[in-house]
Amino acid sequence: MMITSEFDKFSFHDAAVIKITRGDGSISIEFEGAFMSKEHSESSDTDWIIDQGVLHLRNVSKEVALFWYDNIEGKPHPSPELPLDEITNLGFNGVLFDFDGFLNREPWVQWQVYATEFKIEIKGKHFAHS
Repeated sequence: MMITSEFDKFSFHDAAVIKITRGDGSISIEFEGAFMSKEHSESSDTDWIIDQGVLHLRNVSKEVALFWYDNIEGKPHPSPELPLDEITNLGFNGVLFDFDGFLNREPWVQWQVYATEFKIEIKGKHFAHS
């Protein structure tokens, strides 16, 4: 299943980042443990836990990875090739994917990816039990 719309109907809070692959104008992020709301038009009116998936970012023009050692100023990330391994927040405004999270359980990481398109490839999912 490939999703290309309604990014705001997904939550990546506490999702694990397994692998990041960069290509020409693209970044693919393998993840585990995201959420798809029943409000999404392709959800079949069911809340889903995405066990395994890939977030494909397209038309990538720039990325900035910062590590926050304090609450004053982000510093250049020591390992920008894998800026985070756990997502706490992920927003998209049409031109910027703004990730917040952890790397090796250390807070805080900010990863900004300037891109205009996405595809969410769902490889495994199950019903979210309320």
